[in-house]
Order: sequence, then structure tokens, then C-alpha cells
Amino acid sequence: MNKRFEMIAISPPSRSRKPTVLPIQTIASLRQLLLAILLTCFITPQIVSADWPLVRGDAMASGAVKQSLPEKLELLWEFSAEESGFEGAALLVDGIVYLGDVDGTFYALRLTDGTVLWKQHFDETGFLAAAAVVEDRIFVGDFNGVVRALQADSGKELWSYTASAEFYAAPNVVENQVLVTTEAGELLSLDADVGKLNWKFQIDAPLRCWPTVVGGRVLLAGCDERLHVVDILSGKEVEGLDIDGPTGSTPAVVGGNVLFGTEQGTFYSIATQPISIAWQYRDPKQSRAIRTAAAVNDRTVVYGTRGKQVYALDPASGKLQWKFAVRSSVESSPIIAGDRVYVATKRGRIYALDIATGKETWQFEAGGGFLASPSVSEGKLVLGNTDGTLYCLGEKNKGNRRGTQTNQSRRSRNQ
Repeated sequence: MNKRFEMIAISPPSRSRKPTVLPIQTIASLRQLLLAILLTCFITPQIVSADWPLVRGDAMASGAVKQSLPEKLELLWEFSAEESGFEGAALLVDGIVYLGDVDGTFYALRLTDGTVLWKQHFDETGFLAAAAVVEDRIFVGDFNGVVRALQADSGKELWSYTASAEFYAAPNVVENQVLVTTEAGELLSLDADVGKLNWKFQIDAPLRCWPTVVGGRVLLAGCDERLHVVDILSGKEVEGLDIDGPTGSTPAVVGGNVLFGTEQGTFYSIATQPISIAWQYRDPKQSRAIRTAAAVNDRTVVYGTRGKQVYALDPASGKLQWKFAVRSSVESSPIIAGDRVYVATKRGRIYALDIATGKETWQFEAGGGFLASPSVSEGKLVLGNTDGTLYCLGEKNKGNRRGTQTNQSRRSRNQ
């Protein structure tokens, strides 16, 4: 996000004047005032204002921010894509929402009210995963295996590269490399400026996870039942570790460990120096496939399963902190904002849970189904469903007026 700083000229003190000595009482009062300001900064809840430029919010795929959302979210606006759906997370950058639908239209909407700023349609394709927004460019892959770079202010195509198979995961952009994984088991590194292939890494099974990068190494949890560690400069595998089943879950990083789940229902924490299993957790009563990425911070690790459960584990030990039952499977990756966890289900319901106890504090019935994960910025939560409705939830005030934006003027069936 671009920030402007105002330069203020300060004149040096005149040498002819004697320095002013403040009374002890005044100094004490100033100290009390400073202390009050500092306490206010720590006590007053902060509202989310940072951008969400990558599918899981940041480079560590944490899906977590320290700031809070309003306690009771309300519908601020909704946008409907005509006869289409949303399966990829929305990206939120500089007050603009970027996302593509499953029928090949990519949108830029104003975050405050959902107004369409521009849209770009690509024939005979669709977007099943989120994009990545870096500086003034958008990088996105489609289900025909085409990666595109678009101009962020207009949607104009800057370059494209055609891979051998479709993309089910968003791109990552690191050190001017666009990293993408394909259904053919490829990890591709493309030059971010021109789209030229730098190198390719291949496995014998699909790669459906976001390529997380830590310390110059790409971490890939594959459908070949293995965690791969690939050097970002050469594209060569430098380490690896067998796991108990295939997975397409994006590895998240916290405390130097990578965390993800498998189709067997096992959740792993793997140390990276060297690669080794730190701990693993599996529900002894029911073990169902994990298809979400985890939301992680230093307090907790949260993920959902196809077994209609949301789990919270201690990031250091893997001990169960709590679990929360929902009415349908969870394939939308949860997020953490402040002291609450937000999770959406395949039957169109969004929950807010207390991070410490797992107790429900709020819910929203949207209808449709959620495969995309939520995104947060500027005190708002944005999430699209498979019915083609994009929801923006936040706190209503004079600057937020509820509205409905449509593509082809169609009103949401979930109004």
C-alpha cells in the first residue's frame, strides 16, 4: 500500500534564548499523559486495516492478522456474478477487491460499496483459485493452465504463459518469481516481468497447494504423500519427508515449523531445520479428510475437516485446545482476526468463534456454499460463494450504506 508522508520543517532553536526548564509538576503531568496514551494504544481494540494481497493474507500463509473485526458483523453490500460462482479467495489491496469467477471474468470492485471498477473476460476458461497482487500487477492462473499477468488498474493483459495442466492453487510471488503449481505435478517458476520459464520441478502426482516459501526454499505438500523442499533459485529438491497420505493443503508457517493436514485426517507440524516431524494430531474418534489450510499464530492452529468439525491445537505441542461442530463439511480455510476465528461451511454459513474457547459468538446464513476462504481488510470481511454472490461484512456507519451490485443487474437470491 502506498503511503504518503508530509515533511515538516522544524526551525533550530535560537542561540540567543536560554533553554526553558519545566517545573517538576509539569514533567509529572506529561509523564501521566504519555502513560495514558500508551495504555489506550494497548487497550483499545484495533480494527483490521492491512491489505490481504495473497491467498492466505501473507507470505507465511498464516491466514491470521492481529487486529480485530467488529464484534457483530453486518452485511454492508453484496455483488452478484451473473450465472457464475466464486471458488477463489478475494484479494484486498488499497481499498480494491480483486477476484475471478468460474466462468472466466476477473473483477476489480471498490471495497467500500462493491462498485465495479473494471472487469476483464477471458473466453472458454474460469478461475478456481485466488490471484496474487504485487505492486501494480495481478498474477492469476485458470483451469486451462494459463497464467496471466494483468495490470491492476485496468485488467489489461501484460503477458501469459501456458502450462501443461490446470491450476487449483493461487500463485506466489517471491524475488520476481511467479511460483505456480499444476495438476500435472509441476512447480513452475516464471519471470514476473515477462512470463518466461525460469525452471520446472516435477513430481508424479498432482500439486494443489500454494507454494509457501521460507528462507529461500519452497515447501510443497503433494498428492504423492510427501512434503517436498525445493531450492527457489535452482528448482532442485534439497530435502523431503514422507507423510501418511496425499494432500493439497497449503503449508502454513509459525515458529519455524510448517503445518498442514492430509486426506487421512492427520495434521502435521514439521520442523524445517532440519526437516523432521515435530508433532502430529489425529482425532481418535473420527478422522476425516483435511482440505483446508490452517490459520495459525503463536496462540493456536485452527483448521476444518470434511467431518463437519473445526479443530484448534496448541502450536507448540499439538494438544487439542477445543473443537467446534458445524452442520456441513468445511473446505473453506478458516482465518484468525484478533481474538476470533472465522470459518465458512459448504452449506453457506459463516461462524465467528472465540479463539480461546471455541465458543460461537456470531454467525451469518448466506446460502449457497463456500469453497473460497475469507479475506479481511479495513474492518471488513469479504467472501464469495459458489452461487456467484460476493459478501462484504463489517460494521454499519454513516460511511457504509448497504447496497447490492449485480453483473447484468441480477439481485442475489440470498437477500
